[in-house]
Amino acid sequence: MTSVVVMAGGKGTRIRPLTFSRPKPLVPVANRPILDYIIHRVLDSGYSKVVMTLGYLKDQIRSHVLAEYPEIDFRFSVEKKPLGTAGGVKAAASEINETFIVLSGDVIFDLDLREMVKFHRKKKALVTVALTPVEDPSHYGIAVLDDDGKIKRFHEKPRPEEVFSKIANAGIYVMEPEVLEHIPKGSSDFSADIFPVLIERDAGMYGFLFDGYWNDAGKPNTFLRANHDVLNGTVTPEPDGEIAEEVPGRFGKIWIGRDVVIGDRVRIVGPAVLGDGSRVDDGAYIGKNTVIGSRVNVGENSFIRGSVILDGCVIGRGSQLLNCVVDEDCEIGAGCAIDRCAIIGRGAFIGPSTVIRSHCSVSNRLRILSGSLVDSDYPLVPE
Repeated sequence: MTSVVVMAGGKGTRIRPLTFSRPKPLVPVANRPILDYIIHRVLDSGYSKVVMTLGYLKDQIRSHVLAEYPEIDFRFSVEKKPLGTAGGVKAAASEINETFIVLSGDVIFDLDLREMVKFHRKKKALVTVALTPVEDPSHYGIAVLDDDGKIKRFHEKPRPEEVFSKIANAGIYVMEPEVLEHIPKGSSDFSADIFPVLIERDAGMYGFLFDGYWNDAGKPNTFLRANHDVLNGTVTPEPDGEIAEEVPGRFGKIWIGRDVVIGDRVRIVGPAVLGDGSRVDDGAYIGKNTVIGSRVNVGENSFIRGSVILDGCVIGRGSQLLNCVVDEDCEIGAGCAIDRCAIIGRGAFIGPSTVIRSHCSVSNRLRILSGSLVDSDYPLVPE
């Protein structure tokens, strides 16, 4: 037997305001929560016992998984205060009595977990860390292996002058229960606190190299990339909906949900998805890598490309949205322009003819006056 521990207690500060009203694992990617991609991978690997470490907005996660995955034996460990990755797993020790896998609740991947467990057992390892090549290792832990795959050196989030490897910790681990004895009570982190000690003690820490898909979707740019990757078939499962036939004005792979209304002179270039009950008015353009949620109304002659528009939004006529994110129930006035990696929080009202510059965020339920230029973050204050 092998248990799977999913760490799902973080606040998701890097992707606010999307996480003010929902936990990070439930932020939708291509109209499906990030967590669902992780659970699908667990099921595909043949595992059915999942221990979830919870904290921030815990009831939302618990309700979602119990409703959606009755075939899984879920156990829950709730942190009263943040304990870090290792501390959170230590707190769930009563649910762990065999080899276990540790996954992050916001990392989408296509690693075959069974192969990693097989490697772990062959090496008789205490800990096996999934490692993947990255271009910029400064945001991750990096490792050096010996010829047998044992980790000889590890450094968390190195400064540029400290980089000695571009093989990064993917946040996916296979562990034996004995590792819990090396974790002190209270807050601690695997990469910063536990792994360096295990390496120093030569306790049996190995690296499992893979070059498949891996995306820490907890930042605006990586979140957008995750949506694009699902649409392009790099990640499964694919979006819900029927594949539209190619007709004049509609090209590429387009998933269309139930009760979708598409007006005259609408041009849609896939890959793209239109959620249930959405409406695209006359003359609008939906470009590549666009996710439209349920009950979204896209106004006349508007232009949307590479963006994620979540449920219940209204996009005013003649607006232009490029590689941005609009959370649920927002109203974007006519003639607005929203640029790359901008995020509009849930329930916000953006007055007509407003320009929102790249990488700017507008918090939940704020009202932006007509004709405004937003070139810095509007107050991001938790609800």
